[in-house]
Amino acid sequence: MAQPFPPQGNQSPHTERPLKVYSEQYVTGQPLPIGAVVDPTPGPDLPPLFADGQPRVPLETGWVVVHPTDWVISNRYSGQPIEVISAEEFAERFGPSSDL
Repeated sequence: MAQPFPPQGNQSPHTERPLKVYSEQYVTGQPLPIGAVVDPTPGPDLPPLFADGQPRVPLETGWVVVHPTDWVISNRYSGQPIEVISAEEFAERFGPSSDL
């Protein structure tokens, strides 16, 4: 993950209040996280969009591949996935996963 930029000009650092989210880690051999699908199809009787067998999550920015140990973060009100992050980024942002 990139290092944060120091304040520039008249900027000053502020701490964002915590936003509660739902999160689920993808572990091989376990059920897929909520929102993740393998080989999605655009409709009945159509071939899959991706035929490589990797789990993906549809986000507003497009399909994101979920790798083992990645976390799928979902909005706690809508339940929709909002991002996929690595285990390292999860620990940095939310603390150790055992705290959940």
